[in-house]
Amino acid sequence: MENKLPLTGPAFEPQNNPKKLIFLLHGYGDSGDNFISLSKDFYDPSIKSNFYAPNAPSPVPQYPQGKQWFDLYPNGKNFNEAGPFEKELMKKDCLSSLVLIKDYINSLCLKFKLKSKDCFIIGFSQGAMMTFELGNYINEIFSGCALLSGRILPSNNYKNKPFIKTPIIIIHGDKDLVLEPKYFNEACNILNNQGYLFESHLIKNLDHTISQQTIDLTKKFIKKNL
Repeated sequence: MENKLPLTGPAFEPQNNPKKLIFLLHGYGDSGDNFISLSKDFYDPSIKSNFYAPNAPSPVPQYPQGKQWFDLYPNGKNFNEAGPFEKELMKKDCLSSLVLIKDYINSLCLKFKLKSKDCFIIGFSQGAMMTFELGNYINEIFSGCALLSGRILPSNNYKNKPFIKTPIIIIHGDKDLVLEPKYFNEACNILNNQGYLFESHLIKNLDHTISQQTIDLTKKFIKKNL
């Protein structure tokens, strides 16, 4: 795990004095430079919001254009086959990225004199994993979090957190072969058992992508909670 630099990435800033900030966390092998295009789909003129898509801090091996929040192949092993040592590597890698995301969000909140409750986080795939981990790490109430085609990493540290009051939406495709629908069911069970406020949608005939239906559901959720 290399030393990671502060996050940078593109923005869509239609507001000089936004009331809300929406952060887009891209998936494995993608980049904020590409993912920011979704801001135009999620944007609603009635909501005075700006959008930010930081690039993950680490390149994907043999694919330098792509970025990752943490290594899916710690010590050369697929994360689904990781043992205790590899899981510890992943945990440290993930935490170092969470620190950078927190700093990135805090700097923009400071700039616009806003707080966590004024922020909405949207993550896709690995970015969805980071979205939920970020909420638990920062441990504050956000306007909302959207977990798109992702999963919740197992943890025993959910209870007694302000983040539990953050509205969450989970959207997944029933034809997803990258992160199978079982991870959607697992995430729903975790949130339900721990008392989170959430809604969930398993979309028929959708694979590992962001469809127009996904966009429409997320946009509706943003408007309801921002």
